[in-house]
Amino acid sequence: MDFSNYWQENKRFLVTVACGVLVFAIGWMLVDNYFGADLRRQRSLATSTANKLKKDALYAPADLAEAEKENAELVRTTETLSKAAAFAPRPEFVLDPRRDSPSSQYFAAVSAVREDLLRRAGRANMRLPEDLGLPALSPSREPEIARYLEALDLVDRAVRTALTVGCERIDKIEIKLDQRLNSREGLGRIERTRIAFTLSGKGAPLAAFLSLTQSAGATDENGKALLGPLLIEKADMVPARTGTEATLDVVFVCARLTQVVERPDQ
Repeated sequence: MDFSNYWQENKRFLVTVACGVLVFAIGWMLVDNYFGADLRRQRSLATSTANKLKKDALYAPADLAEAEKENAELVRTTETLSKAAAFAPRPEFVLDPRRDSPSSQYFAAVSAVREDLLRRAGRANMRLPEDLGLPALSPSREPEIARYLEALDLVDRAVRTALTVGCERIDKIEIKLDQRLNSREGLGRIERTRIAFTLSGKGAPLAAFLSLTQSAGATDENGKALLGPLLIEKADMVPARTGTEATLDVVFVCARLTQVVERPDQ
């Protein structure tokens, strides 16, 4: 083959290849000049670390067993705290898909509790709001119905407690569902339905009421278990300027845990 003819026909290609090789060589030298030492140092460190890991294990089997033991203890502690914080409604305040519609179950529960509590309050001469803190317009969505039934359960327990210790007046009951219930962001880890009570009268029964709501073995005047303690978000008792009366503002919480902690073996 005549090189002159080949050069004439392919000199553009050969020049391009030669330039590419030259650029590559220059780039390689620059990279080695600026980063070569660091790259070699990192490779040496990686090799040294790998050899060390092969020679001396960082964690022994006993360390793994200890970590698993600690994890199991943390899971048990979390479950215990979750059970203590989460509100457990009684069966009559939980929607049952085998029974009537959610609305019908709601009306039946509200009617029964309202009639019973108002009768008891009348006998004890204790003032009690007739609405029990429930909304004037009955909820229609099932999630809201479920939350209001749980709140009604707490109201029932709290009012029975107030009757047991001889409170004179429950001036106000207000139920507020968690504002995030219908939000796009979701409820997060804990959902809170807040039930605010305002009670007034002699200070001793109010203090006894607050104390008894935190008792696990409390019973009402008929010996029926009140299923405490009730979770309190805040409480504030202010004595009257004159006389022996006081006002108690307390906010109870029906908490729902929306994320369940799973055991490692599940």
